[in-house]
Amino acid sequence: MAKNALETLIETAAAATGPMAVDEPRAEGSSIDPCGLRETNFDMMNEVCDGLNNVARHIRPFTLVAWAWRRALRIAEQRGAALNDVEEIEKFVARCETVFAWSCFLDDRNADIPGAQALAPFLSQGSYRFSGSHWESFRKIRRNSTGFSAPANYGPGLRSLGWTLRNAANARALVPSPDAAAAIDAFEARLGDRLSHPVFNTFGEAEVTTEDVSAWAAAWKLDALTYEERVHMRRALTGDLAPRSRAEGVGLLLSVAGQLAHCDPAGAEGVISVRNAAAGEVAEFAVPERFEAAAVKWRRLQVRQLFRFALEALLAWAVDRLSDGPRGSEQLATAFLREADIDPTENAGTAWLGAPSPSGSLSQASDSIADTLQVRGRAGLGAAIARALAICVANAPEEGSSFDREDRLPLRRAAQQAIARASLPSRELARHVIETWVLAQHVYWAVGRGLQDARGSGKRILRLKVVMEEGGWQALPGARLSPQPTPDRIRTALKLAEEAQLISLPTGLAASGVR
Repeated sequence: MAKNALETLIETAAAATGPMAVDEPRAEGSSIDPCGLRETNFDMMNEVCDGLNNVARHIRPFTLVAWAWRRALRIAEQRGAALNDVEEIEKFVARCETVFAWSCFLDDRNADIPGAQALAPFLSQGSYRFSGSHWESFRKIRRNSTGFSAPANYGPGLRSLGWTLRNAANARALVPSPDAAAAIDAFEARLGDRLSHPVFNTFGEAEVTTEDVSAWAAAWKLDALTYEERVHMRRALTGDLAPRSRAEGVGLLLSVAGQLAHCDPAGAEGVISVRNAAAGEVAEFAVPERFEAAAVKWRRLQVRQLFRFALEALLAWAVDRLSDGPRGSEQLATAFLREADIDPTENAGTAWLGAPSPSGSLSQASDSIADTLQVRGRAGLGAAIARALAICVANAPEEGSSFDREDRLPLRRAAQQAIARASLPSRELARHVIETWVLAQHVYWAVGRGLQDARGSGKRILRLKVVMEEGGWQALPGARLSPQPTPDRIRTALKLAEEAQLISLPTGLAASGVR
């Protein structure tokens, strides 16, 4: 059995008799969630949009996968195989997913579904035979990456939105939910005589031509939805299939979207407008009484989103400053306050925390950080971060939540620490924020995850961006961070609602064909 990376490191160190030359490190770098804060954001999203993610924003792929499982199970039953060979059933479902995606990309190279790069070679082929080593490799890689059923794509929503159920007889198998039967039946009726093709009718080897795939495109296009599919998604978003949290969270978004007269609610401008109103930043929008609790959760989520973004941006700022040599926490704090134009000797409560209004715009604060991250030299980033953190502290919750973990730096605790230092010079708060909220938080999570990778899968992923040297904090060679705001599922909710006809385009845009 091959040794994992950590065991190899320990053995090499134990056998060493002195300094020695080492090979160029081959570890991959990673800048994903560098401070371990994002999981809390996802937990908070589940309070208002549980069952949704930022990828699965179309109805048709849900129908396609649920139908493919039903079709495969029926074929297996006819063969008397039932669930004895789930592998064959999974291959059939994967084949249906692949043919559907191939068809979508043939019709539109920019189709809004996962797999554009993976399916690109199919677009230039005259045919493809679903068998052999290439297909097996392609299927296994796609299963956990760009496949519709992958955990990062449509997989979780299949069950949470009522399309499929887990099979009690075999955990690997999915069965269509009775609630989705009408939608699946309507979809199958659209396919008509195409179902006689071996790719939809048999297990094992099957060959499909580009001509076949092109001919099927019109029947199952992303936007060619049946009435029954739309009805099912309405029930899943705000109806009888939706838990209360989702019904109220999405219901608030729909209430806002219904008042937008100038743009597509699910378009970029519309999503921003809905997000701002849901967070209480649009005075003209009065929250309906039945959605008041959801509005509180949406605003709390947006505050946490800003907090996470500000701290990752501050880590990026620190890495930039440390790239030309080590600095101590005190030096970093002084440089940060200088860039933020905050007097380091004045008390933090007046000079920093009290500077912006507590009702300051969350969206403007986030946009300011995002914009300055793109500016040459990132000029103005320090000031943008300082303002954002002050707004977060002013809007921090007084009580914790069930999903708060102390090692993920709850905003409640961070705000308590900031307020406790409000009467101290600003440099004391700045040093604490940089040293504890950012650098220590980053090192804790980067090292912990690195060890977990090495012990478990043997992956060599370099997550650490800074280390402590004799002269202070030092950025590792090549370290660079470009954080971005975490998507919050609003676009997904609005797009699914639009496809389900829970909301519609303003008359002028609908007439012009804008989508």
